[in-house]
Amino acid sequence: MRHSFSLLHHSGWRSAGWRGAVTLAGLLIVLLALLAACEDAPPATDEAAGAGAASVAAGEATPVPGDAPRQSVLPTATPTPTPLAGRIVVWHSWAEGDGDALAAILEAYQQAQPGVTVDTLFVAYSDLPQAYADAVAGGSGPDLVLAPNWWLGDLANAGVLQPLDDLISVEEQASYWPAALGNFAWQGRLYGLPTNYELVSVFVNRALADPGALPATLDGWLAQAQQAPTLGIGLYNNLYHLAWGLPAYGARLFDDNGVAVVDQGGDAAGYLRWLRTLSQTPGSYVDPDYGMLLDRFKKGEFAYWVDGPWAIEELRGALGENLAVARLPAGPAGPAQPWLSADGVLMNPRLAPDQQQIALSFARFMTTAESGALIASLGKRLPAARNTALGGDPLLQGFAQQALEAQPMPALAEMSQAWGYGGDMFVKVVDGDADAAATVIETAALINDANSR
Repeated sequence: MRHSFSLLHHSGWRSAGWRGAVTLAGLLIVLLALLAACEDAPPATDEAAGAGAASVAAGEATPVPGDAPRQSVLPTATPTPTPLAGRIVVWHSWAEGDGDALAAILEAYQQAQPGVTVDTLFVAYSDLPQAYADAVAGGSGPDLVLAPNWWLGDLANAGVLQPLDDLISVEEQASYWPAALGNFAWQGRLYGLPTNYELVSVFVNRALADPGALPATLDGWLAQAQQAPTLGIGLYNNLYHLAWGLPAYGARLFDDNGVAVVDQGGDAAGYLRWLRTLSQTPGSYVDPDYGMLLDRFKKGEFAYWVDGPWAIEELRGALGENLAVARLPAGPAGPAQPWLSADGVLMNPRLAPDQQQIALSFARFMTTAESGALIASLGKRLPAARNTALGGDPLLQGFAQQALEAQPMPALAEMSQAWGYGGDMFVKVVDGDADAAATVIETAALINDANSR
């Protein structure tokens, strides 16, 4: 049976043209040449999860305060690898700067493992999860696939991913930022190694405001915005971009069992009322039009803009040295905790043991601090490996600091229903002036009903 995937990729999160395209028809032609690298072996034994799985449990995935990124420390040397010989196939959707980073990583791996040939195939982002699942289910597919964490649940449930708990030691797991690694945990098992992560934080226009003087609390931030339109705040009215405020008010969207509990505990309604008040403040915006907000910030119409590292290059081109990044202010219940999502390397479960070791060698190599430095310098993304040099980029360093107070994006099948209903919750209160408390209750019920909870 064909497994249908819900692609949780939204306009405004990344630009629509970020990744190129290849047709599935063309893909099928290329497959004839590439699929020979993947042996049609039985699935690897799926033994009970051990200590490795426990280390990526959701409750342990958030970095602890004070465990600061070591941007000034050069990456440690990679131990001399055991010589290998063979051929693997990797599918991906990395383009532009990401593609440059991947090419550099492939070149470095070729030098480290001259006996291994790595064939890569670019597949359109929108086609990749279904094409991969269909290929593996049919007994073929690539050895590895580069994928975002929000595909994990569907792919794992389809039985097309190899658990890595018994292949990656606890010591190796500790080499990644916990929240990034936690994105690839699913139902107590580890299914991927993270290459890079992303989250939102506060961009600051230095010409309008001092990043060091950003108020420590949300109430203080609102009060400052009310002083003058140029001190305004721009927020994209989208669940991913606004989720950081729920824990700041003591609320969360789901419990660990996938039940929507945004109406239980904390004060989600208070956060919604804060957003509505901000939207009514001259010079500040809470709006679902991402492009409009980005353009206004680039023109210097307000001082603060909450967005992710994918916007760095565009904003740097507009504001130059006036662009800075600062942490989100805390709420009445604690720090703002943006969702941290990640890209990573996933493995085909049908590989023979020898082929699995070669694939694992490349997966490990691609997620080292050395490879992370290439992802940072060429792809302008945040590497998931600890102790990665960020090339002295203060904007990337700002996001790395924000990651200390991030939470993994919920790795739940129930999230497929939360994007629409959760996003509507913000729009109804901010734009429609709906009652905040009633809307929170309604939203939890809608999500749970849609998920048969």
